[in-house]
Amino acid sequence: MKGMITKRLIFGLVVLSLLVAPVAMACAQPAPAPAPAPAPAPPPKPALPEKLHWDISVWGGPRVLTFPFADFAQDMAELTDGRWEIEVHYGGVLVPAKEGIDGLKAGVCEMVLYTSMYGPGKLPLSTVCQLPFFGCPTVKMNGEWYMAVQEHPALKKEVAQWNAQILFPTPLPQYNYMGKVPFKTVDDLDGLRVRIDPVSGKALEDFGAVITTLPGPEIYTALERGMLDGVIWIWTYTFGSYKLHELSQYATLGLDLKVTDMFGFVNKDAWAALPDEWKKLANFSAAKATGRYASYLNEADVKWLPIFSKAGIEVTQLAPEERAKLIGKAEAAYEAWIKDKEDKGLPGKEVFEFAKAKREEIIAKYEKK
Repeated sequence: MKGMITKRLIFGLVVLSLLVAPVAMACAQPAPAPAPAPAPAPPPKPALPEKLHWDISVWGGPRVLTFPFADFAQDMAELTDGRWEIEVHYGGVLVPAKEGIDGLKAGVCEMVLYTSMYGPGKLPLSTVCQLPFFGCPTVKMNGEWYMAVQEHPALKKEVAQWNAQILFPTPLPQYNYMGKVPFKTVDDLDGLRVRIDPVSGKALEDFGAVITTLPGPEIYTALERGMLDGVIWIWTYTFGSYKLHELSQYATLGLDLKVTDMFGFVNKDAWAALPDEWKKLANFSAAKATGRYASYLNEADVKWLPIFSKAGIEVTQLAPEERAKLIGKAEAAYEAWIKDKEDKGLPGKEVFEFAKAKREEIIAKYEKK
C-alpha cells in the first residue's frame, strides 16, 4: 500500500513537471520584439491647378521694355501646357504708370512693370539707383546691380510694404538726349525744359535746366505742345517707340546721365499661392528673360538708327570736357539725396554706401573676365 502511494506521488510529480516546464521556459526567454510600426505615408502632392489666370500691367505699347513680360507669359503657357494663362495688358489700362505698385497691392493685377522713378515717395530708397552718373556701364551689369542693391534690408522692407516682391529686373541702357532744341554744351542747359526725374536731374539744374518728370505716355504730347524742349531717355528704343523723333531735330550722345531701376514686381500673395513646381519654372523663365534683354536692345538700335537718320536728326557727341562739368555736380546731388532721406528718418547714407560698394564689386568682377 505504501509503495503504491509512493508510485502515485512520483507519477504526479512527473506530470506536474511536464506541465510547468514549458511555462517556465517561456518565462525565461525574452519577449519577442514588437512588429515595426508602418512608415508614415508621404503627404499628398499638391494638385496643379486646372487653370490659373494672371494679369500683368505695363504702360505704353509692346517694346523692348515689355518684351520680357511677353516672353514670361509665353514661357509659362508652354511650360505648364496652357494651364497657367498670363495676359499682358498694355497702355496702363489696368493701372496707370505712376500707380503700378498701388494696383499690385490692391490686387488689380498679379504682376506689374514699375520703377521708383514714378513713385519716389513710395519707394524712396530705391531711387538710389537713379542718381546721376552712378549706374554701371552695361545693361547686364546694371541688372545685377539692381538686384544686389535690393538685397539691403531697408529696400526689402519698402518693397514688402506694398505686398510686393521682385521677380526679375528689366535693366536699361544709359540715358541720352533728343529734342527740338540742341544740347551740345552745358551752356545750352540754361532754361532748357527737359524731361528727366528730379533725382538725376539735379546735376542739370545747377546749369539752369528746368526739370519735368512725366511718365512715358505723356511725353509726346508735352513735346508737341511746347511744354518740353527735349527729353533725356534711353537710346534708342524709347525715342523711337514713342515717336519722339517725329518732333525732334537734335540728339546728343555721350551724356550717359543715368540708369533706371525697372522691375517685374509680383503680388506676394499670388506668388505664395503658386505650386512649387510653377515657382521654379517662373524663376527659370525670369533668368531667360534677363539674358535675352541685351539682344533685344541691339536689335532696336539696328531698327531705329536708320529711321532717325532718315528723319534728319542731327546727332552730336557730347565732348568729354562738357560731361566732366556735369559729373562735377554729381557729388552735390548725392549729398542732397542722402540728406533728404536722412531728414525723413531713412538710412540714406547707409543705402548709398551699400549701393556704391555693390556697383564697384560688379564692375571689378566684369573687368577680370
